[in-house]
Amino acid sequence: MAPEDDWDRFDDWHRLLDRVCRLRGYASNAGLASELCRKTGRSAERDFQAAEKNLRDWRLGRRVPLRRNAVVLARLLDVDSDPALKRRWDETYRAVLEGGVSGRPARPACGTPSGRRAMTSRTALLVSAALPVGLLAATELARLAAPGDTPVDRAGLPTVAYNARAFLSVGTEKLINGAVEGCGGAPARWADMALRLPASETGTFADGGLATQMMNGCGKEMVVRAVKFIALRPGVEELKVLDAYFKIEVTPSGAVPD
Repeated sequence: MAPEDDWDRFDDWHRLLDRVCRLRGYASNAGLASELCRKTGRSAERDFQAAEKNLRDWRLGRRVPLRRNAVVLARLLDVDSDPALKRRWDETYRAVLEGGVSGRPARPACGTPSGRRAMTSRTALLVSAALPVGLLAATELARLAAPGDTPVDRAGLPTVAYNARAFLSVGTEKLINGAVEGCGGAPARWADMALRLPASETGTFADGGLATQMMNGCGKEMVVRAVKFIALRPGVEELKVLDAYFKIEVTPSGAVPD
């Protein structure tokens, strides 16, 4: 096995990203930044400069890209073509989001005392719960801090109604699906859901927050973590979102679909 194919030797997602970039011919960030802008429909000079800076930070491990950007990167770098690479990409990306590397505690960030662990995302949620972020958000934060211990108030939550055909216009958004941690569990975590979402040519997926949805496999309506689709470009595509089929049709802003 060639050294570059031994993906398990990479414990850090940013080092894996940098290696794959180099193997795909992106030793510098300019070319990949251009492709990233093209893929996301951005063409302004400031967009290119921002993408180039982001790539530099991502490859150095200073910052972690949002999931939608990580999905686009994986597609541009053809990560799916190598199952071993895809597996390691997902493992290390999930680890860094959860505050550790391959199951180990996160390394201290710049300016963090070496004897103190970097704050994990769950710890950050506990701290954030002390802020006046609203009753619903506080309820959700408490649930994430202690899964299954805190009931979620369904009052005021939006409802996800499954429809295999989703019509949107550019600039609009819609909740299209949701997930739970088993029929007796809490709403799924966005960190786990996002890695299962496909890349889209017409828009992007985002955390839709908590919602209610009839879960046919469980035979009851449940509080779920919703998937929100944000329409960015006109077009029609067929996607599988969390094992459910969707035909998404995005029209230009202001247009009304037939």
